[in-house]
Amino acid sequence: MKNGRELPDTLKLAPMLAAAGAAYLHVSAGVYGSTELTIPSMYTPQGCFVHLAAAVKKTVDIPVITVGRIKDPAHADQIIKTGQADMVALGRSFLADPHYPEKARTGRTDEIRPCVGCCLGCIHAVLAKEPGGCVVNPDVGREFLLDERPAAGSGSGKPARVLVAGAGPAGLAAAREFARAGHDVTLCEQGPATGGLLGLAAKAPGRGELGDILQFFYRELERLGVGVRYHTPLTGELLNAIRPEHVVLATGSLPEMPVIKGLFTTPMALVTGVDVMAGTETAGGRVIVLGGGMAGLVVADFLADQGKTVVVLNRKKSFAEEMSSNDRYYLRERLKKGDVTLHKQVSVQVFTRDGVRFTSGGETVTLTGFDTVIISEKYQPVRDARSLEKESSARFHLIGDAKSPRHLMYCISEAEELARSL
Repeated sequence: MKNGRELPDTLKLAPMLAAAGAAYLHVSAGVYGSTELTIPSMYTPQGCFVHLAAAVKKTVDIPVITVGRIKDPAHADQIIKTGQADMVALGRSFLADPHYPEKARTGRTDEIRPCVGCCLGCIHAVLAKEPGGCVVNPDVGREFLLDERPAAGSGSGKPARVLVAGAGPAGLAAAREFARAGHDVTLCEQGPATGGLLGLAAKAPGRGELGDILQFFYRELERLGVGVRYHTPLTGELLNAIRPEHVVLATGSLPEMPVIKGLFTTPMALVTGVDVMAGTETAGGRVIVLGGGMAGLVVADFLADQGKTVVVLNRKKSFAEEMSSNDRYYLRERLKKGDVTLHKQVSVQVFTRDGVRFTSGGETVTLTGFDTVIISEKYQPVRDARSLEKESSARFHLIGDAKSPRHLMYCISEAEELARSL
């Protein structure tokens, strides 16, 4: 940042600190306000500060520690082997999996639960003066409850038959935790693939690491012997065949279509953000995105990355409020580089033949020359299968977006809490 301390300044300072008796130097960078935040999100390359530690190491004889999105033990080893640093520090990776060091030491790297760099539980919650947590590890911040929970595999009596419907993050997490507790688990998915909306979000530029937690669940389910029945919706026939004692509805959510004048009569193509990310629908070259939350901005970035002109209409005062400030910062910076225009506090008056008229900040704005409208605003739970509850003796449970559409932190925590409570 302007007038900030840069690397040449640090290279002068490091030998002075060593001469004054410093035992080691731990090299990080950034402040809130700099181009590179001190706690970067998934948009930043892994090992983003290593080059700084490597430069400092050349100026001193004392040990130098590096830090900054070093997730993979092989990456950490390579940094040390190549002499870029003497030690690697990890923060968020240990929140995601406190057993990371032992799993790495014993070669069980595939069992490490990965940090996805979302900054939701560890940063966003703390800045909001709420208890800290972790999206992928619900135990963080609730360690005082651990002694009250049964250990994995310590279930008493006969294992229960559990049917989990939906193989998104909530369903995958639930199936894993039930299997770890020794229950008989069946996981069904009505579509051809797992991952749900999280799998689609991982397709957006810079957000591929969201898929890391899905890959972790896939490996865990394979290790635990739990398969996925694809193209298998929850039906009465399936219930009769399996005869489960518990049914977990993790069927997710879908975009809610708003009622706005002209929306259903405009010649412009009308699709949802889910359809576009899934590749089942395509957008034209000039696109209006209705929705300024995380989903709307991610879709806008996805399209801008393809060279499309995008206008985002946000009815709220702020954009992507549900994202952590760290993650949102990098996304907003990306949007500035694309052909994306953001409007907030929007009240849509009417969609026209090739555009939209709306008010924003007390002014009326008319846009023309567009060919596509993408709905990426509110989401509604998919829980049609709950009607089967009256036909079955099984106890039904709702988790994740099927319970109420929210962000990833609730999906995984509800899944694990349910499995541990039965």
